[in-house]
Amino acid sequence: MKVRPIHHLRLATAAAVLIGAAAAGPAILPCPARAAAAMPAGEARAAAAVEFTRETLPNGLEVVYAPLHQAPVVHVRVLYHVGSRDERPDRQGFAHMFEHMMFRGSEHVRPEEHMKLVGMVGGNSNAFTSFDQTVYVNTLPSSQAALALYLEADRMAGFRVSDQIYVTERKVVTEEWRMKQNRPYGNLFEDFLRAAFTKSPYRWSPIGDMNHLRAAQAAELQEFFNRYYVPNNAVLVIAGDIDPPAAGALARKFFAWIPRGADAKRDIPAEPAQAEPRRAEVRYPVPLARIMIGYQAVPYRSDDNYALALLGTMLGGGRSSRLGRTLVYGPQPTCVDVGARNWTLEDAGIFLVSATVLAGASADGVEQALLAAVQDVRENGVAAEELAKAKVQASLGLVRERETAASIAGALGEAALLCGDPSRVNQELARLSAVTPADVKAAAAKYLLHARSTTLRVVPDPRAAAPEERLDEAVANARPIVPRDIAFPEGYPARPPVAETAPAPKFQKGTEAAVAGVRVIVMPDPRLPVVNWGLTMRRGSDSDPPEKAGLADMTASLLRRGAGGLTFAQLNDDLESRGINIEVAAGDDTTRLFGSCLTEQLDHAMKMSRMILREPAFPADEFARRQAQVLSQLRLQQDSPAAVAQDDLAEALFGAAPAGVHATPETAARITLEDVRALYRAAYRPNDAVLVISGDLTVRRGQELAAALLADWPAAPQPAADYALPAPPQERLIIVVDRPEGRQSTIRMGIRSYDVHSDDKFAGDLAGRILSSGIDSRLGRAVRAEKGLAYSVWGTFRPGRHAGAFVAGCDTTIPSTAEAVASMFHVFDGLRQAAAADQELAEAKLRVAGSMVMGMQTVAQQAAYRVEGILNGYPPDYYDKYPERISRVTAEELRQVADRHLRPDRMVVVVVAPAAQVTEQLARLGRVRVVPMPAGRRDPQAPPQKPPAARKAAA
Repeated sequence: MKVRPIHHLRLATAAAVLIGAAAAGPAILPCPARAAAAMPAGEARAAAAVEFTRETLPNGLEVVYAPLHQAPVVHVRVLYHVGSRDERPDRQGFAHMFEHMMFRGSEHVRPEEHMKLVGMVGGNSNAFTSFDQTVYVNTLPSSQAALALYLEADRMAGFRVSDQIYVTERKVVTEEWRMKQNRPYGNLFEDFLRAAFTKSPYRWSPIGDMNHLRAAQAAELQEFFNRYYVPNNAVLVIAGDIDPPAAGALARKFFAWIPRGADAKRDIPAEPAQAEPRRAEVRYPVPLARIMIGYQAVPYRSDDNYALALLGTMLGGGRSSRLGRTLVYGPQPTCVDVGARNWTLEDAGIFLVSATVLAGASADGVEQALLAAVQDVRENGVAAEELAKAKVQASLGLVRERETAASIAGALGEAALLCGDPSRVNQELARLSAVTPADVKAAAAKYLLHARSTTLRVVPDPRAAAPEERLDEAVANARPIVPRDIAFPEGYPARPPVAETAPAPKFQKGTEAAVAGVRVIVMPDPRLPVVNWGLTMRRGSDSDPPEKAGLADMTASLLRRGAGGLTFAQLNDDLESRGINIEVAAGDDTTRLFGSCLTEQLDHAMKMSRMILREPAFPADEFARRQAQVLSQLRLQQDSPAAVAQDDLAEALFGAAPAGVHATPETAARITLEDVRALYRAAYRPNDAVLVISGDLTVRRGQELAAALLADWPAAPQPAADYALPAPPQERLIIVVDRPEGRQSTIRMGIRSYDVHSDDKFAGDLAGRILSSGIDSRLGRAVRAEKGLAYSVWGTFRPGRHAGAFVAGCDTTIPSTAEAVASMFHVFDGLRQAAAADQELAEAKLRVAGSMVMGMQTVAQQAAYRVEGILNGYPPDYYDKYPERISRVTAEELRQVADRHLRPDRMVVVVVAPAAQVTEQLARLGRVRVVPMPAGRRDPQAPPQKPPAARKAAA
């Protein structure tokens, strides 16, 4: 379950980006006319309109049915019209609290059983809380539609708050809150809201105030449920592989009898019109400054959002956006990333521009550049060509929204809930296409005024103390809990209906051929006017010299920074004006060139893919900018507790082997441009490469495109990686990474285990599901459900092609660190010492087949399975037969695999927390080694540093 703090018009949201590369420049220039003219707005063949029907049941519940017969999957979504804006100022967090509590049982569903049942059939169930809505989602095999509808109806009708559940889930929510606080910039959005809103309840975020929750009694939560969780305050969406009349019969069976509630009376104070600019400055112990500027804009229903959405794309939506190409990708980098988005709420809106300042750059200069970009649009408007480019990107976003039942349900449900009109989703392309440059300028001139702005500046300050955590004593429950008085109909099923037939996933194999020495697979799928492709080469970051870790990533990113005589800026303009996405990324033992585009752009997209692959320029200035950006990104990563714990665990398990090495600012700084060029010459070869093209094309066309892409690409000997592993740890080791300002303990633990070539993987897959599949899993019960020690807890085997490990983790309160670790150890020992119960094992096996169905909803997902199978050396039907192979695993085989690999006495545990507060308690569990955060460590291969005084003098 999660808090989703932002929801909005979806096309507007496509404009929100975080750009990851170096650039800058003081001037804000319009896009060149040449590029955008390549594809006038409206030329792209859009996806067909979303097919749906709707009805309103007599009790006021609106139901939307959206058939999508591309996979045997159904998505059931219930949207309640209640969010943090409906909370009292002294009860912040009630909506979010319900998101958690609603999974703790109802009239006919036992605590934790909702997620268990959905997971048991291979589906997934979750929820999110926003400012205006709380949403419960279930995606599962279509044969189990009745199960999801029963579960949602049962808790709508028969949920009861109990003091015991409230106390436990309040602990869990507190850990979620701490986890957010514990991240770098974790309070950024909350600090911005407090400055941007003065009267509206939008001034606090859905995560809530922990003292408000501790002051509330369980009876108050029940009253909140009775008021808002009623059918006439909700929308039900059933999307996917359904027959609408049959789905309607199920919806009426399970929901129509639920009594209508009193209409919610809302007395929500409106936010006054802003008459003067606001400014706030906060100090965080982070390495880089951040700036966020928001302008008071318009609520969800306003048609001005279409112009503002496209403006967000033009300012911050991609590498060739105004802010991207100047502040991130220009000749003088000043930002690590920039963004622009139009954020819409039901009663308000904020147009946001933001940036993270590059190390050494001027925060004042970046702020002025952001303001200048907005002022330029306000005064001079936008060019028709750049507006056309934004519309192409919007069109592609709408096509992608048609890919899955979940995305379709999300679009329809939000439109139905917030403006009473799900057909809005089929009007968006036309409304966006109708926006003119004059509309954009008028919207900017009306809303993006300095007087309507709120600026938040984050000042890096290593001495800045985290806000002191002052949690009051929880108030005992003294008031009686009065549940909703409801009588289930006679003959209502007493247990959730679970279809007994397990789905049988059947994955596409595509048509395979050898083209220019490369294994080429074409997987046609004409349902959407989109084509995806991925060329996988057989060398990756595991070939990096350890002292220059990050070289493969650096090389991959530079292929896109100028090629075939085009500069980086020209390349970005060319691709983004056509809605073409092409990226290159290095993995552990592979490097992939991959992309997607609308069908009519396919010829040009493949031509550009070949140019990027075969004719990269590797310009020196782009290398310098990229390296500066990478150094800043790595410094940010070194401040993230989760990233630090993950890297330190891998190093402790695998040492100097590729699986244990990761990039640092020191290793990235040693990389030279000649290193990049040499790696490209050696590694970017067709040896054993795999190309998969999927989507709206024929096999013949796909093979023709492959031939053009791969022609005259010579094979050559490639660098070898040394996969030799050191001896694994033979005793438990606990590494405490001292983070004095930490608000929580981030725990990661692991042990070396099998790789993908071992048959232990079948029992290991089931073991991971028994340990981690939902709140009713063994770890979920022991750590979360019973004790409330963590927001989430997990443990899973991760076999690779060259090494493998079992890894587990959670984030918990500092005083309970050792208790959480010991509880996890106890669970692992239990799986080792006794065979799993028949029912538990049977449920885990059911999850396998169903979860594989979840992973085959799009042709791109099926293509990913096909590639992974080839890389692992599996036969083509491996994944088709996988559920059957899993079905043969016995409880004793599972116990034996757990006994071989789940050895708490040999595990490495990494805890990122204040060492002074956790070392003593952890010492009771084993040998403890304390190390500083990465920024405080000395790299043994780094050149000698001058003493502080000398450095200061030199500066």
